[in-house]
Amino acid sequence: MKIIITIIILFLLQSLSFASQIDDYIKSYTECCDNESYKTFSKVIKGGASISDIEKQFIIDREISDELNSRFIYTDLENCIKIALEENYDIKIQDQYKRQYYWMYKNAQFQLLPDIYYNFDISNLEGQYLVGGIVATSTHEVPIQSLAVLQWSTINQGKYFFLVAQSKNLFKAYRANLEFTKEQKIRDTVLAYYDTLEKKMEIEVQKVNLYDRIEQLKYTQGRFEAGIGTLYDVKRAQAELAGAQQDYTETLNSLRLRQAALANVLGVDILDAIYPFEITVDQRVLVNPNCDIEQLYQQALTAREDIRAKRSEIEAYKAQRSSNYTDIIPEITLSYQNGLVGTKRAGMSSHNSLTLDLRAHVGKNLLMGTITSIKSDSALVKAKKLELINLEREVKENILSSYYDSINALKKVEASKVETEAANISLDLSLTNMKAGEATFIDVIASQNLKVQANINLIKNMIEYNKAQTNLLFEIGILSPKNVLRDYKTRFY
Repeated sequence: MKIIITIIILFLLQSLSFASQIDDYIKSYTECCDNESYKTFSKVIKGGASISDIEKQFIIDREISDELNSRFIYTDLENCIKIALEENYDIKIQDQYKRQYYWMYKNAQFQLLPDIYYNFDISNLEGQYLVGGIVATSTHEVPIQSLAVLQWSTINQGKYFFLVAQSKNLFKAYRANLEFTKEQKIRDTVLAYYDTLEKKMEIEVQKVNLYDRIEQLKYTQGRFEAGIGTLYDVKRAQAELAGAQQDYTETLNSLRLRQAALANVLGVDILDAIYPFEITVDQRVLVNPNCDIEQLYQQALTAREDIRAKRSEIEAYKAQRSSNYTDIIPEITLSYQNGLVGTKRAGMSSHNSLTLDLRAHVGKNLLMGTITSIKSDSALVKAKKLELINLEREVKENILSSYYDSINALKKVEASKVETEAANISLDLSLTNMKAGEATFIDVIASQNLKVQANINLIKNMIEYNKAQTNLLFEIGILSPKNVLRDYKTRFY
């Protein structure tokens, strides 16, 4: 008997301590509900009380923000995409590469223009010099020449045309790379946004679950103190509350990390706690479901910017290879000079000259240098062609993967909807049956766990479907702000 009394006393002390912690934890919530019990607040969160969606959402958001010690920056998917296209650093880097190759292309075009320069030369000659290589004579002269020179190497053995073709194709390749990088960052932004939204909605489910667990603990403690409950039910409720707290804490941490990842993609401060506006998520069909994989693949071959970039790169290296054949073409240079020449003593006289210089080459290094350069560039062209084939194969594999990910996620969404509806009914029935003495508290706990997991599964599967559709849109090469935002409606607060 003494042992039983001791256990009861210890349990009551522990309960009072634990209840004190709980009271501190829910203080802010009871205040926002006119000091009513948590049960009323639970109804508020789940829509059972007469309070607007905006107010309900702000109640949750404020608490999560305080726990993360971060001020939320609210935004939506459309705004995130806009910011990423303006601020993302990968896009900025690729834009500078595109600019570099644009000016290289312009530089190649201007190679056909002649060189014009001015040359002034003055010397002081004093001492003995050989005249005709035989007679020594002493002299003191100051020869001077002032010339304007125009020099044109014509078409530089024909290399000019290949240089222009090569630089033009390299510019096209880097321009396509920039567009592909934009598509990548739009996709990365959408995926990072959905990851953040998933954790936001998941943590809201777990917050409601956390307070449900608190209420359940209070309920079991009351029953135990009234002599109609068991110590086992109380301990089980404490364990469930502790588990709910752990899940909530882990998801809270994941949310903050996802916010940092989203900020990084957008190119804003990593410490910015970006928070989605949405309070719900809907599945959105972005790719025509009637298209099969082969049709999508054929579309990708004509639409993907990285494939276009690789094709332009191949053409650039073909031009580089062809330029080697010009090594055996004669080099023609025209030069015109106009100015004054003379000495300080004799005075200056006008000078005009026109020179045609013709040089015939037999290739580089007795033609061996030319031949080896051609073979080297041919191997490079073949390697680039193989890279294109490999890229196209990877694209087809990724299309297949995203295609079946979409189908699989859609099936899971439908199953999750059924699971969620059944779980909600199951919990209500278990509570009713427990009050009628036809079910135990364990049945209620099991139903509660099922409901929480069902709601989280529905969120994950909806977002998984939207992410798979986004990936599929990217893989077929038609990802754009307009396409990815089709039927998108922000649920503004």
